[in-house]
Amino acid sequence: MKLPLAALLISSLLIACGNTKTKTEDPLSTVETEGTPFKIDDNSDPELIIAHHVKEFELWKASFDLAESVREKYGIQTRKVYQGSLDTNLAVVAANVVNLDTARFYLNSEKLYKSMEMAGVKAEIETYYLQDRLHYTKTITDTILMFMSFKVISYNRWQKAFLDDYKDDKSHDFQVIKVMQGVENEDQVAMLFVVNDPDYVKKMESNGAFRMKMIKAGVISYPVIYKLKERLI
Repeated sequence: MKLPLAALLISSLLIACGNTKTKTEDPLSTVETEGTPFKIDDNSDPELIIAHHVKEFELWKASFDLAESVREKYGIQTRKVYQGSLDTNLAVVAANVVNLDTARFYLNSEKLYKSMEMAGVKAEIETYYLQDRLHYTKTITDTILMFMSFKVISYNRWQKAFLDDYKDDKSHDFQVIKVMQGVENEDQVAMLFVVNDPDYVKKMESNGAFRMKMIKAGVISYPVIYKLKERLI
């Protein structure tokens, strides 16, 4: 589910206004997580997230499971499989990647495209090559899972503002499970987060103050957001 306007408002909840420093003025190494519920993670393998729509989720899932050994040969290890909770024919896969070039070769191969066609993939896949940056350290209590991705002027500036927002305001209506940064586009931000209110996104649409925060913080694209439910691998 793509919710451009709503996602803009969600984004504004996750960022502080901040100033307009350049990337070199705001290095990632200076970001402090003390006073926040996050820890920095710079040592994990790159992560691949794939999203696509399929004709029938269960048929696609059966085909996907059969191809696990093939993906492993190309260094792609599936971690999670998600199904859209509203659009039940949305399939989202999260995987660890040993080698980015090898993974790209496989994802662009004719063999894979033929397999996807047989599995009922309806359109081109959306791929996100990401690196974990922040992990939530407290117990997750919210239940409605979402994935979101958007672009910013500077990732480092955004992350600092994001953490400063948690230092300034301890109360939030959401829990960000983890924050990821784009590998190919370093100014891409992606995250998994959870809420309890099923109408949370819709309610945020009416608050213009959040949009202004987002603009001042340097978010420069309409985010894509999917509401998900985890499926067993």
